Amino acid sequence: MTRSLTDEDRKRLLAEVRALAGASLQRLWLPSASACVLQFRVPARTQLVVVDARLPMAALADERPTSPESAPRSQATLRNAIEGSTLVNASLLRPSLPRLDFSNDRSLVADDALLLIETSSRRIVWASAGAQRRPGSIFPEWKEIDPGPPAPLPDRSSLVRDALSAEEASGFAARKKEVVARLRSRVQKLRKTQAAVDEDAARAARADADRALAELLLPIASRIHRGAREAQVEDWSRTDASGKPAIVTIPLDPAVSAPELAARWLRKAKRYQAAARRIAARRAEVAVDLAAAETSLQRAQAAATAAELLPLEPEVTKPAAAGRKPEPRLPYRTFLSHAGARILVGRSAKDNDALTLRVARGNDVWLHVRDRQGAHVVIPGAGDAPDSIVLGDAALLAAHFSSFRGTPGVEVAWTRCKHVRKPRGAPPGSVVVTQEKTLRVRLDPERLAALLETEGG
Repeated sequence: MTRSLTDEDRKRLLAEVRALAGASLQRLWLPSASACVLQFRVPARTQLVVVDARLPMAALADERPTSPESAPRSQATLRNAIEGSTLVNASLLRPSLPRLDFSNDRSLVADDALLLIETSSRRIVWASAGAQRRPGSIFPEWKEIDPGPPAPLPDRSSLVRDALSAEEASGFAARKKEVVARLRSRVQKLRKTQAAVDEDAARAARADADRALAELLLPIASRIHRGAREAQVEDWSRTDASGKPAIVTIPLDPAVSAPELAARWLRKAKRYQAAARRIAARRAEVAVDLAAAETSLQRAQAAATAAELLPLEPEVTKPAAAGRKPEPRLPYRTFLSHAGARILVGRSAKDNDALTLRVARGNDVWLHVRDRQGAHVVIPGAGDAPDSIVLGDAALLAAHFSSFRGTPGVEVAWTRCKHVRKPRGAPPGSVVVTQEKTLRVRLDPERLAALLETEGG
């Protein structure tokens, strides 16, 4: 257990550090946010100094930190600020805070946390995590205390070693907590994704049965009166010993006509049958990702050292794409119609202008809800006669990305982009449309959900 330091102890420890004045700072480490280890070059050898804000103290150290892997990300910032400079002086402030002055007008102070201060102006230029004083603020007037001549403590080596070990343990605990929290969040998200994909897989598995019911109902649907709750249908694919067909009872929705209900079932079944392979592949992919994330979480929770935690840290950080420029932001979202055609949807009012006036071509189809605010929707390369399925999907997206979202029935205007113009001085997204036609769109949650899942396609 680390013993408490007296002000006299701090003076004697700091006096040894001050004796290094003129030495060049070669490297530094931050085992935690509260401790810094400095490596100085002195004649014919190197000397380590530990600055610990928790105790606080600055003292010579005999050993390098054992787990620099647990260093806070701000370590590079501090390195860039003072590495290569020369130690000028070491003193105490108020009366027990160690301060190290460097030749580049920087001072490292161990206050409530580690602070790097511009010596001439006392302006704080860097602060470690948890510091109460923020960069840009002015450090209070300081009164320096001369630590006196070097007078080494007999137990200095063990005292410094214990202090550094405690700080490394603190730094490791903080990093472990962060890694475990992020991995747990990833596992939770993947479990939600798995549940959604499992639901899609179950629907795909029922697609054959739904299609069979739809095909049984379609031939007699026109003879079933609206409001019926069920229908008795002969199934000639199954007969008894005398050749009579099996009778199948099909539940109906009284609010929907039988022909419309059968057509809806058939569309849904075909959609899920077409997507069955993709859903199965996605399900397997999510299962593999979830198993890997759960394994990583278990390893992180069981990690006892920084070396055990180190391989898991890249999994919870997004690596920067070295040498790659970020892709330009597109003013539209991209969706795929059930017929496979691309549909572009503006992201905002300004993006609507960019999509309609700069991205779209004259004969592309343009859609927008009537008399309300909403996204501009474009079907590129629609040809002379737009496909009815694509047009219906685009109209459904126009209704969804508007202030009419969730309304059972919406009117959507459509025309060619060459018939859309923007008046001078009009606000973003405001246009004038001619030669428009109107579609009446009914809310279809299943169809809409399938469309939204294709975003980015």
